[in-house]
Amino acid sequence: MSGEPLCIRTFAEIVRSRMSKKARIKNFDPEKKSFQSDAEVENQVTINLSQVYTFYKLLLDAVIYMSICNGETGIPDIDSAMTSQLKNGKREIHQKIKEIAQRKETKRTVSDYFEANLVPNIPRVVRRNVLDDINTLVSSSPDIKTRKRKALQQAYRQEKNPAAYLAEIYLIAICSGTNEIKSRTTTAKDSKDPFESLKQLEELLSRFPPPKQISPPKELLEEEQPYISELYAAYGDKEGITDFREAHLDLYDEYKEDRNERRIDYFAADSVRHGVKELYSGRFKNQFEVLKEETLAGVSNTARKSYPNGYERMLSVMEQAVNIQVSQYLLSRSPHWISNKIKMGVCHFLVNDNKLRWVKR
Repeated sequence: MSGEPLCIRTFAEIVRSRMSKKARIKNFDPEKKSFQSDAEVENQVTINLSQVYTFYKLLLDAVIYMSICNGETGIPDIDSAMTSQLKNGKREIHQKIKEIAQRKETKRTVSDYFEANLVPNIPRVVRRNVLDDINTLVSSSPDIKTRKRKALQQAYRQEKNPAAYLAEIYLIAICSGTNEIKSRTTTAKDSKDPFESLKQLEELLSRFPPPKQISPPKELLEEEQPYISELYAAYGDKEGITDFREAHLDLYDEYKEDRNERRIDYFAADSVRHGVKELYSGRFKNQFEVLKEETLAGVSNTARKSYPNGYERMLSVMEQAVNIQVSQYLLSRSPHWISNKIKMGVCHFLVNDNKLRWVKR
């Protein structure tokens, strides 16, 4: 599959849909040489960082804020027309911004800005997903040299400083990425080479915008009850508790953590379920059902095997789910529409549909 190119557009669209809708931006104080504190911004008006203009402005401000503080000239105004064109692949980064991005000291200033204004405004429940998807983008991008890719992947695995990690990749996107989508002279319809047609289709799919991410609400929803009940049955089956329920989670940290992670997986899949209904006027609305069918075909034999308890069956099925290919699911060509969490989350939908059970009855 053709890799997704790393540029400001692809970087931004991975992160933007996960950003907080109620954020406060900390301005840099040149006299104090520091960003505002939490207390200083407490009474500021909140902004929605999932909106195109506000989020792209935040990304661009991260590059230019120090130059503005130093009175540097020639820096363009960041307006809605610029951000919309960047998002839609209709323009490249302004040359002045690219010039600032290439300076040695910019890596530190962008990292500081991300530490103050980007990472804190990515809800903690989806922060790991953002880093996972950025790593996937880095891994698949054809424009990153092998040595640099390995270094970035090593930084991702170490998980030391998300702000510095994201800042480095973002600056590569600005300095080296091609953001403008060039028009093609040959279409898949006109191509005589079927492999060229397939390549063009995969390139198109790889550019699909990510689905709007849904975070698990604090309280369990009614629609979650079937798969949550089955999880509790699996926990109880392992511990010999026939009526395992939520109150027991306080006695078993392992299961409390597991339940919370399974909810994240469920809503990762739910983001796809809702997203396909809106994608290109619903042309892909059947793809979540295709994904469920592909997943069930891939895990059913694993689920039928004998296990000492339902918890072990569930873990084995989840391990199998992340390894299966779901090639009939068209959106599997896009890194935004398939992931290990989505695959595991689909298994919970299959439980809701009575297609999977962790405890034999």
